Amino acid sequence: MNQVKDDIVFLVDDDDSFRQSTARLLKMSGFEVRDFASVGEFFMGFSREAKGCLLLDIQMPGPDGMELLDHLQREKVGLPVVFLTGHGDIPTAVDAIRRGALDLLTKPVEKRKLVEAIRKALCEGREKRVIHEDSEKLKENFRSLTATEKKIYRMVVEGLPNKAIAAKLGNAERTVKLHRSNLSRKMGAQCVADLVRFYFQADLG
Repeated sequence: MNQVKDDIVFLVDDDDSFRQSTARLLKMSGFEVRDFASVGEFFMGFSREAKGCLLLDIQMPGPDGMELLDHLQREKVGLPVVFLTGHGDIPTAVDAIRRGALDLLTKPVEKRKLVEAIRKALCEGREKRVIHEDSEKLKENFRSLTATEKKIYRMVVEGLPNKAIAAKLGNAERTVKLHRSNLSRKMGAQCVADLVRFYFQADLG
């Protein structure tokens, strides 16, 4: 798998020797890497628009890896997180995954496992970005609907036929059909199933 331009591996670890050697290894493997010695240093050099993944030590002085993960989750920053730890155990791994980490690797980590985990994380990040961009486009399309079209859209999602929608709105059935045609075109939907999927995919309710 080739490295995608603009994808960055953000490496945060307070062990200078490990961090530097890991950064070199990843760069030699074709990744763009930015490394930081602490969570605070990471925040100073990080933009939430950045694309890539986060390779993160768990135990560090000051804010630790779990605290950073929790912060990113609260702020809805979509960087996939792969944890590194020198003290791997099952409870720690379970807790890390439960809190949103993609993977947890135990130091010293084999090059093959590390590279595989990074590639998986970058792929996950790209997939999340596509889903997010699609949802934002659907929300934009939804905002372009008239108030009546939005009402009809919600009733379509509820499963109401045109006749029932017309009765609720006090309109002729042919008028409802026209509104449905217009809202389907604006939403880019080919069928009712598309409308329903878009509605829940972008949380339009």
